[in-house]
Formats: sequence, C-alpha cells, structure tokens
Amino acid sequence: MKESLSVNIIVREEKMGRKKVFIVNNEETGVADFGDTLDDAINNFKKSLKLYLEAYPKKKELLVEEEKEPILVSRILL
Repeated sequence: MKESLSVNIIVREEKMGRKKVFIVNNEETGVADFGDTLDDAINNFKKSLKLYLEAYPKKKELLVEEEKEPILVSRILL
C-alpha cells in the first residue's frame, strides 16, 4: 500500500502581467508552485513537494511525526 502524507497549503490568486495565476504554498517546507488554474497549481505543487521530499527524506519523517490538525484557519483584512 502506498504511503500518504497530508500537508497544509495556502492558496492565493495573483496577477502576472495581464493574467491571473494561482500560487500554492506550504509553510512547513517552504515549497511553493503555481499554475494558470487551481488544479494546475495544486498538481504542480504536489510534484514539487514530492521532489523536495525525495531530496530531503528526513523532512518527510518530521512531517509524519508533526502531522496534526491546525488550531485555526482564518483570514483577516487590515
């Protein structure tokens, strides 16, 4: 059976020139990627995270140990 891992992500939409892109970021690893659509951005992020975890296998062990639900997920405007 394939091992699975879940991570928290932040998704935001930004403009690059005249077009919009979606940026996906994980604060625990510092891995981020983007795409023209939300699905593209998430798929690109998954590929980047897999490459990162292959290069830094100890970080994967730490993520498994730390895996827990976030205390709060929210958004504030200033």
